[in-house]
Amino acid sequence: MSSITVLLLTLLAVETAALIAVAVLYRKAKKAAKVRRVEAPNSQYKSPYVLDLEAQDRWERMDLESLHEVNREEVVKLLEKVRADGVRGLSKSEREFLDRMADAAGRSGRQPRADGPSGPAREVPRTS
Repeated sequence: MSSITVLLLTLLAVETAALIAVAVLYRKAKKAAKVRRVEAPNSQYKSPYVLDLEAQDRWERMDLESLHEVNREEVVKLLEKVRADGVRGLSKSEREFLDRMADAAGRSGRQPRADGPSGPAREVPRTS
């Protein structure tokens, strides 16, 4: 091969390598410029696990004395089920029932079960 052919092939290889490098750098720059959405630590989003924990806490703090006797028995039974199987062990209707009872206990004007004006917290009966 002549020296001109070798020179042209070398230039072609260098130019191809430069073109590939420019393309890679362009993609990296484009990716870096893309606006990333990062959630703030205090965002409104809560995972299903956290929602279940909050619901269980709300149900456990319910003032059972403010509920009707029949509802109280059902709530105690469902709270035992939650302790045994977790919140995911409840059916949709059972979960809705507990939510309604927690709202009703909250609207009754009494304080939730805790040390406060209504006295010390009352323990929910557990069966072991």
